[in-house]
Amino acid sequence: MLTTMPDVVGLCAAVLVGGVVVWAGATKVVAGSSWSDGVTSTGIPRWVFIPLPFLEVVIGALTAVRLWVPVIPLVLAGLLIVFTAWILVSMRSDDVPTCACFGSTSKKPVGWRHVVRNSVLIAFAGTAAFV
Repeated sequence: MLTTMPDVVGLCAAVLVGGVVVWAGATKVVAGSSWSDGVTSTGIPRWVFIPLPFLEVVIGALTAVRLWVPVIPLVLAGLLIVFTAWILVSMRSDDVPTCACFGSTSKKPVGWRHVVRNSVLIAFAGTAAFV
């Protein structure tokens, strides 16, 4: 039962970040090979990107429904930190890949807007873990 303002804030943060990550994973699943073909060109190993959408859906859903707090939101924050690190490294290359963060719906090259977006999502995941 939500009895205090921190409970409400934690729930809102969990639903927001969990929902965004479920959406990201679901759009990759729906995009299927069009998403995975685009990711292949980035050099990410197949064994990493094939289970990724399903992992995102599960971790996002568990975060949104507040199961295993603070472990699951911290796992989600860790995943977002890895994504952000990959974006930062990719931005330094001569051939900057497009963002496939939301399946085939996102086609812009990775950039600072993605770093900022992920930083905000990391903050929400931290809030979901500790508030």
